[in-house]
Amino acid sequence: MRTFVKICMILIIAVFAYGCDLDRMPYNEITNGKMNESNVETITLGTYAKMKEEYYYKSTHYVNEYGGDNVSLSGTTSDSFYYLYKYQRLVDNYYPARVWRFTYQMIVNVNTVIEMVEEGQSAELDNLLGENYYLRGHLYFTLCNLFGRPYVQSPETNLGIPVKLTSGDEYPERATVKEVYDQVVKDLEKGASLMTSTKSNIYASKEVAYALLSRVYLYMENWEKAKEYADLVINSGRYQLLTGDTYQKYPRYVPESNTETIFAIRMVKDTDYKKYNMDYYSVGSMYAQINDDGWGEMYPSASYLDLLHENETDLRQGFIVDKVTGDNTMWLIYVQGDETKKTYNYVTNTVVKQGNDYTITESPGTYKSSTVQKETVDGKTRYYVERADNNTKYYVRIENAVDKRNGFPKRYIYKCSLQEDQAQLWSPVLIRLAEVYLNRAEANYHLGNESAALADVNVIRSRAQIPLRVKSDLPVNKTVLDWVLSERRLELAWEGHRKLDIFRNGLTLDRRYPGTHLSGAANTVFTTIAPTSNEIIEYIPQQELDAYPIDLVQNP
Repeated sequence: MRTFVKICMILIIAVFAYGCDLDRMPYNEITNGKMNESNVETITLGTYAKMKEEYYYKSTHYVNEYGGDNVSLSGTTSDSFYYLYKYQRLVDNYYPARVWRFTYQMIVNVNTVIEMVEEGQSAELDNLLGENYYLRGHLYFTLCNLFGRPYVQSPETNLGIPVKLTSGDEYPERATVKEVYDQVVKDLEKGASLMTSTKSNIYASKEVAYALLSRVYLYMENWEKAKEYADLVINSGRYQLLTGDTYQKYPRYVPESNTETIFAIRMVKDTDYKKYNMDYYSVGSMYAQINDDGWGEMYPSASYLDLLHENETDLRQGFIVDKVTGDNTMWLIYVQGDETKKTYNYVTNTVVKQGNDYTITESPGTYKSSTVQKETVDGKTRYYVERADNNTKYYVRIENAVDKRNGFPKRYIYKCSLQEDQAQLWSPVLIRLAEVYLNRAEANYHLGNESAALADVNVIRSRAQIPLRVKSDLPVNKTVLDWVLSERRLELAWEGHRKLDIFRNGLTLDRRYPGTHLSGAANTVFTTIAPTSNEIIEYIPQQELDAYPIDLVQNP
């Protein structure tokens, strides 16, 4: 049995590679009598080290981010992440399969500590025990969100994942989503109660547990608890939002030097870069090509860019680097779509500035006027063209021309790269303070306190240097929650939140924009995905179903 029996006989996971100068014993030789602080620390560090594995954190990122509406793939590929991006589920897709396998390997490590360490021996051992409770809660929460439906959808009957609480030969059935979440909450709260040391943000602490609890309770729609735990984090004083140029360089700092990061997987310059082949196989390598490292094939979606460009002063534009042509050419750009045919394509035409106007110099006959038209909306100038063939009006953006890949403008995302100025080095940020503010904003909205919700949204907008939200400006067809979720989308883009945020709120994923999710046979193309769709959760890996001693129910 691969994931539950054989792993019980392996050496303590990954500690040999972690760099601790501790005596190490084979996993099956550790006994209660030999379980001291050094042993516990060794096993715990092994679990943290296992989280660094490319096929754990990267696979989790791919499932949660590539299934959202912030990304646009610029070509087809034989890599299995393409099927995640297109919502074509496979029972043998190795990305979700590796998350499943690695999770249960780490769970056995964690369960070993929880079983063999008696609470109350010392503050140091209690803290390590608390870290393991946290890690188990974190791992099960992450895994359940891949293979179980959103909590808000019949959690008492929808199936989640097997909840294994021992290190031995135990083969539980799939628990319900509610049962998984109940265990997650129990573990996180237990962990928080045991952790008294103030460790750096690459380890669990009570504040890390509080921050994740604010997210867990948000997903459960327990608004009071989500707010309560967010308050504990924000009021702890341990974390501060980065500002200005420092904020725009967020990924460049090591986690320990970043006051906003609450919990991160620490990647080490040079050592991990080589060990994990981060030049081409890191998260950032798909988003950008930097100094010839990386593929640079996954770009911001048109709908995300529309939201971002509502305010040209938004500091978050600094996370996107356009590969401009370098010859001072300017163009207009817009999306032309046909939902009947499920086609959405970028259209670009070169322009030159003449006085206060822009003249179209490339295919000007396409439009009713060779001069780009403009109007004022809410005090802002908006440019538009009218096509001569069908009189359709398109709002356009005028900017420096950008190199293209397969017709897609090359807009590199630098949010997961350049730690310590090494091209694709990045310590994945799992929780940060900005998210906690937005957790509290969403909770406050549902608690009926819209002013408090807007106050937290405005903390984030103020940091981004864009106008604050004022209730009197709310459009008639919008709610304060719409503002909260759009700010969450802007702020947490490419951090693995968006897909989950869409479906847990009962929203439909809208991908009516350019990208190779529109490629292929008609029955494989989805421009929208409903929150009730089977496709929003992954199949249990077939190899795990085959190896499991009892029958596990497959996802529909």
